[in-house]
Amino acid sequence: MNRSINASRRGFVFAGAAGASLTILPALVPAAFGKAPLAGSQAISVHRMKLGSFEITAMLDGYIDIPPAVLQADQELVKTLLLAGGWPAAPMRLPVNTFLVNTGDKLVLLDAGGAKLLGPTAGRLPQCLAAAGVTAEQIDEVYITHCHGDHLHGTVTPEGGRMFPNAILRIAKADLDYWGSAAEEAKAPENQRGRWMPAKRAIAAYGANLKAFNLGEELTPGIKSVDAAGHTPGHSCYMVQSGAARLLAIGDTMHVAPVQFPRPEITVAFDWDQAKARATRKSIFDTVAADGTPIAAVHLPFPGIGRLRKSGDGFAFDPAPWQLF
Repeated sequence: MNRSINASRRGFVFAGAAGASLTILPALVPAAFGKAPLAGSQAISVHRMKLGSFEITAMLDGYIDIPPAVLQADQELVKTLLLAGGWPAAPMRLPVNTFLVNTGDKLVLLDAGGAKLLGPTAGRLPQCLAAAGVTAEQIDEVYITHCHGDHLHGTVTPEGGRMFPNAILRIAKADLDYWGSAAEEAKAPENQRGRWMPAKRAIAAYGANLKAFNLGEELTPGIKSVDAAGHTPGHSCYMVQSGAARLLAIGDTMHVAPVQFPRPEITVAFDWDQAKARATRKSIFDTVAADGTPIAAVHLPFPGIGRLRKSGDGFAFDPAPWQLF
């Protein structure tokens, strides 16, 4: 009996060696189970990390496409930098990230995305919050870096109400004074006046729940405004600190990573004060590269968090490693 079994086994092995297994094995392989329609869209993007005793949740509201011509530099140089960074020469696809800070006492949202007023490729923040297990009603405060639509539109519903009904909305006084001013709007070219709409909608929606602050103020324990004026009159970064752990949310201190990291002197057309925006970016980049403070940026590839280091005359960005905790 054993000799017979062993002989059969040897025969199978020898048959395989002779090529007979080519006709036997395919019959043993099951049909593929992976055949399915292509998804055609990206999954909702949410990323969490610890910062001391705080929790930071990065959420991708979507993206916007802008032409390289908005960068105020020789366009051949811009093209070279984009291609060297692995980006297409045009258009430039900018992520729109938001950051939720759970301090243990408060839920604070840093910027709110652009809602569908930016078009169909943005406005995913409500779905991101749901995926993160948070409701709009739970948000205690919303801190806006500046009053451009891709940061502020997401605070207001399509009907003009509060997207975060229980939240206090905080915006720097200098930005509110400018973007909330009918006189400043009237000075602008007619085709630029739509840029005042986000602030007007937010002011109307939040009323007494909109509270201005001065650049440099601490807004809540662990989150302090950092003066970063230049992109707008009241552009504010936010230093988030828990114990010794720090993270600087830099808003629109930069827009296009492969261009403005190696060449921080390059500005964008929609900087309110080109020289001030340039000086602010250089100062902030120098500071965080020297002290190792990680940054969180609205327009960095999701989740938009990492560290800067000096590289030649410019800087290089090292994304933070993904965390599971």
